[in-house]
Amino acid sequence: MKKILINNLLIFFFLTILLLIFLEFLNFKFSGVPIYDKLKIDRNQLTQIKSRSEEINKKFIPIVSDPMINKFYIEKCGYQESGIYHMVWKPDIYGFRENNKLLYKKTDIILLGDSFTYSACVNKPYDLKSQLEKIINKKVLNLSISGSGPIEQLKIIKQHTLTTEFDYFIWVFYEGNDHNQLKDKKIKNFIGRKLDFIKSKDEILVDYKLLRDLQKQYPEESFLDYGWKNEKFTKFKIFMAEKLRGLNTLLKYFKSYPNIPYNKKYDELLKEMEYYLSQKKITKKYIYYLPKYTRLVNKNKNHPEIEYLNQIKKYVKTAAIKYNFEFIDGSTFFYNRIEPLDIFHYSLPTHLNENGYKLQAEHIKSYIKDN
Repeated sequence: MKKILINNLLIFFFLTILLLIFLEFLNFKFSGVPIYDKLKIDRNQLTQIKSRSEEINKKFIPIVSDPMINKFYIEKCGYQESGIYHMVWKPDIYGFRENNKLLYKKTDIILLGDSFTYSACVNKPYDLKSQLEKIINKKVLNLSISGSGPIEQLKIIKQHTLTTEFDYFIWVFYEGNDHNQLKDKKIKNFIGRKLDFIKSKDEILVDYKLLRDLQKQYPEESFLDYGWKNEKFTKFKIFMAEKLRGLNTLLKYFKSYPNIPYNKKYDELLKEMEYYLSQKKITKKYIYYLPKYTRLVNKNKNHPEIEYLNQIKKYVKTAAIKYNFEFIDGSTFFYNRIEPLDIFHYSLPTHLNENGYKLQAEHIKSYIKDN
């Protein structure tokens, strides 16, 4: 009996090793997005665990001075981004992020986009606007708003730059959701939106205990995605989510993705934007195509999901060229790097980190430095 039990254990151990080798092979062959959501791993707890395993550059943690208390806002986004610090910022006269009011009269560059161009949860001077100003020595007006889409962004530029003098216009198209946001939406504005003032210097650091206490105090609110679980069990689920990513990518070969025809709505938007810019005599205009995490984590360029994303890129590039915008392909730029995922916090599907915005700024500079 004992011998049978030992044999069964050896067989189980051997099969487990073979399974892990097979999964590792699939990860090497296909890579892909870890299935954190499918295993219902809370993003806050995931970030907390990852942030403890890597060393944080302390220079990225902003210094909160006394004059900032009760005058600057704190956006507590760090729970799912850096896991170390939140974002401290002050809206400008129209509610956008940290623009000097004089830039609405005259600037060199206008940036337009969603939360990625807004530089969600990355503090000055490491956000895209600040890094771009530093390396090209030009003034930048950033009119990006989190959650906005191309239609909303067109309204923003026409509403806030009627009398603004500028030379360059850079419109960032985020591959992750701008395609799905080509529908009319109400313009967001931070003025009137409930924001919390920073009340102490200690608030800048992420406190996960506070997050869990809030969930207990207000169980009807969605502070957590799936709830805080036993850490050992969560670490096991993280291990499995990352081991199964290659298999998940393989299975997606059998998924049917829709064909995306040329997007007439986006064509209309670029046509209207081109007309507005031509009225202001702006000729140096660019569409920057920013890739989503899924593209950068997938090793196979011929994967059906990547071919689906390529259809989006194709119509964006076609429309850009049609209306005399220079197309800047950020997807190829980031994909061809040795470590394409080091632009995200802990290589997780987050917004870009400080290194990501630095690289994006350098990429943009390579296109406009000679103009």
